[in-house]
Amino acid sequence: EKHARRIILGTHREKGAYTFWSYSLGFPLASSSILSWKFCHVLHKVLRDGHRNVLQDCMRHHSSLVEVGKMWAHLHDKYGQLVGLYTKLLCTKMEFHTKRHTIPPNLEITDEDLERAAGTDINNVFQLTVEVFDYMDGELRLAETVIRQLNTSIAISSLTSGQCRLSPLIQVIQDCSQLYHFTVKLLFKLHACLPADTLQGHRDRFHDQFHSLKTFFNKARDMLYFKRLIQIPRLPDTPPNFLHAASLAKHKKLVVVIPDQDEQEQPDDDDDDPEPLIDVGSPSVDMFDKAFGPPNGAFDDRDLQIDNLKRDLELLRAELERVKAEVKAMSCLIRKRVAKSAPL
Repeated sequence: EKHARRIILGTHREKGAYTFWSYSLGFPLASSSILSWKFCHVLHKVLRDGHRNVLQDCMRHHSSLVEVGKMWAHLHDKYGQLVGLYTKLLCTKMEFHTKRHTIPPNLEITDEDLERAAGTDINNVFQLTVEVFDYMDGELRLAETVIRQLNTSIAISSLTSGQCRLSPLIQVIQDCSQLYHFTVKLLFKLHACLPADTLQGHRDRFHDQFHSLKTFFNKARDMLYFKRLIQIPRLPDTPPNFLHAASLAKHKKLVVVIPDQDEQEQPDDDDDDPEPLIDVGSPSVDMFDKAFGPPNGAFDDRDLQIDNLKRDLELLRAELERVKAEVKAMSCLIRKRVAKSAPL
């Protein structure tokens, strides 16, 4: 966490993310799904809390992020599956805020600013609502997949491997709380201007997201890992009734509380004179840890070993298939030669 905060502070000092990306481009993201997962987590934090110019710097690397996600999504790897979903979410996030530049990546704006972003053109309000739905879908898909992989086990969620997966969900919870508020406000605005039948699809989509978000928040609230790190808000028992304008008055904005991180950590007398964050002489994973800080202060060696073994197995399978193909080709060649040399 300290390293991540230093990176974020660094973006404010240099008014951008040039240094962050200059180091990140050296990381072998294609060789380790865990490394890619941790990188996505740090990028999510940088987008949310970094300098406002971070977004345009990150957009320059949008295509690279897409390629990393596509590669890992096609491999049979649990972290790889998560990386595929996380990169999609981050790309959606960058695209949304680049297009809707008045809404910052941390999604923290007033209702008045949201009203201005939506504008008075009902077509723009309709389109913005669809984009917020898509944004929320990406957040929920990632959260649901993480929790499904852990099987919501309290024991697993307390292990380093579980914490490595769960840590990014703090940012997902923050995003989802704001996006939920946006959809409620925008849908009431739409219902004030358009016939109810026209918006049936929007209401159905909202109800699906409402129940998914409620389930996600309830499961996360029961996990020991989150109890000291974040206060997760509670959704109402039933979704808002958009067919009655008066129901808007009953809507309460979800408030996520992050306890002061400095109070959670032991004071560090040497914090004012930290060691270099990047050690180019170290292995790539150690370099990443020094640059960005491992989740919860420790890198998951067992997951890394499993990840490497799986990749070795994939390479061996590919080599076996290559040898089989060569043997088959050689066999065909020998048969042809035998057939040619046989007496008539």
